[in-house]
Amino acid sequence: MADRDEVQTARWLAIREQVGACLRALRHRAGAVSQARLSSDLEALGYRMTQSMVSRYEQGVLDAPLSLERIVGWALCCGSLSAPIFTDAMDVAGYRLAASREELERFDRLLAQYRALPMPDQVVLRRSLLWHLLGLRPEPIDAAGDAPTYLPSRSGAGR
Repeated sequence: MADRDEVQTARWLAIREQVGACLRALRHRAGAVSQARLSSDLEALGYRMTQSMVSRYEQGVLDAPLSLERIVGWALCCGSLSAPIFTDAMDVAGYRLAASREELERFDRLLAQYRALPMPDQVVLRRSLLWHLLGLRPEPIDAAGDAPTYLPSRSGAGR
């Protein structure tokens, strides 16, 4: 295992219970979204996340570190981007977003409004917000019809 991987794994082992408690609180803050619903919503965003994995992350027993993208995706699916517990999870994990608190509150309100729409529309909105929050921008589909790629925006986001 590379030295960097060992350091990341050791750091995750030290914080995984704290992050897990924050993730559980985010899910409960959202009106007790079920673990099954959350895993389904995360899958729709493109993350392989089973109900069992959601449970194990919340218990702080899963050894695989959670990336910035997955933590933000979790909060998006719970409609809790502006929740102080999301900020706590990000702080513990050592991540930062370029978005202001006011912007996160607007995103939460927008997510709440979209809950009445069909699931495909909700997924499109969540993906767009995720890309925006991570500082990614879509590139147009090329002449060969390949799917767009996502590149860092100039402002960027992250650690």
